[in-house]
Amino acid sequence: MAFPPAFLDELNARNPIEDVVGQYVQLTRRGSNLFGLCPFHSEKTGSFSVSPDKQIYYCFGCKAGGSVIQFVMDIEHLEFVDAVKRLAEQVHLE
Repeated sequence: MAFPPAFLDELNARNPIEDVVGQYVQLTRRGSNLFGLCPFHSEKTGSFSVSPDKQIYYCFGCKAGGSVIQFVMDIEHLEFVDAVKRLAEQVHLE
């Protein structure tokens, strides 16, 4: 199933990455980015970074990274279409 670029743009705009990631990870602001413990591997010091300006996440430990859609795919073990549907439902976007 293909999604129009305008739909995906709207989906990303309505789902700020810091809000979505913040549902799973306790984030602390350091400068313009947010940091926390990576949800994808075990660690004691936060190497997981979220950039609200760029709307991406990246873990310097396990190298996981991507957009808000990729985060939902990784954290919930979903395919692309299902991750898009989940994010659309959260913001009541059809």
